[in-house]
Amino acid sequence: MSTFTLEDDALVTRSVQLDEIPHARLSSAAADALDEEAVFVDELLARDAPVADALDAEAGSWLAFRLGRTAAASPEFHGSLYKKTATIPVPFLSVSSLETYLECPFKFFAQRVLKLEEEPDDEEVMDPRRQGQFMHAVFEAFFTDWQAAGHCAITPENLDAARALFTKVVEQKLAHLPTAEAGLERTRLLGSSAAAGLGEAVLRMEAERPTPVIGRLLEHDLRGEFEFQTAEGTRTIALRGKVDRVDLLDDGTFRLIDYKLGWPPDRRRALQLPIYGLCAEQRLGTHRGRPWILGEAVCLAFKGPRRVVPLFTNDSVKVLAEAQQRLVDTVDAIGRGEFPPKPDDVYRCETCRFAAVCRKDYVGDV
Repeated sequence: MSTFTLEDDALVTRSVQLDEIPHARLSSAAADALDEEAVFVDELLARDAPVADALDAEAGSWLAFRLGRTAAASPEFHGSLYKKTATIPVPFLSVSSLETYLECPFKFFAQRVLKLEEEPDDEEVMDPRRQGQFMHAVFEAFFTDWQAAGHCAITPENLDAARALFTKVVEQKLAHLPTAEAGLERTRLLGSSAAAGLGEAVLRMEAERPTPVIGRLLEHDLRGEFEFQTAEGTRTIALRGKVDRVDLLDDGTFRLIDYKLGWPPDRRRALQLPIYGLCAEQRLGTHRGRPWILGEAVCLAFKGPRRVVPLFTNDSVKVLAEAQQRLVDTVDAIGRGEFPPKPDDVYRCETCRFAAVCRKDYVGDV
């Protein structure tokens, strides 16, 4: 008994009697494979080791061409840019771009190597990138005005004054936006009767901390060579980045703050907060005549169950060690030219702007 199917479809419906075979108590015997000779040329070519001498000139030429092809398992068919294993020199890399590589190496390749531009959404409001830039500009303007007014730390006593100034800054910035965009950004930053805005989370976070702020570095640039400790020893890597905010605290520590318009990053692949913290320690040195140590790093996210997401929950030494190793491994993979279409979450493929040039069909399901 037999039946033929093709992708679970059949020309003739399978007999229901096939389901009764296990209950029929019939004896069975294994049949020897039939040693059939090839009759047609395509049958001969389909064998594991076709004999070129048995083919005519045209088929033999085609076979030689096919056998001379690069193997399908070759690295260049699976996201490897270079055939040599030696690491090529890597220029200054932004830490945010390294996080992109961890999200999907091919997306990094399309953005940073091929320099392809993402197709913009056809929407009436700002895209996420412009929204993020607007949010950063608002907080930078607020803290600049706050410090210019003679204030430093935000405390429970001056929290209302901070709220009033933040609202004033937001309204000034919104005046330059179209009405539809202004309404959305006002709700996002100032909140509504249903939920508090991101501004309230930022102000309350500082007001609830016991150690006062004695200085701030806003949109602080980090560029240069930095040292990182790995399992293989100390590595020096050239990086560039911009820290949203560095709060210098009265106890000699500093708090690193990263604003996120969307969801907070996954701690298992996050680089910005831990690496920025280590780089800031090296760059601050004896700023203001005293050494500074990373004490706290938090992500202020608009989406997600919590607005304030700390980087450290228990073992800060382990978190920083893992981030340094992850950084070095990522830089080395880029240096080797490894850019496979392999997202950390397959859901990213549904919204990726580079799907038209992605070769994930070559490597199967991701």
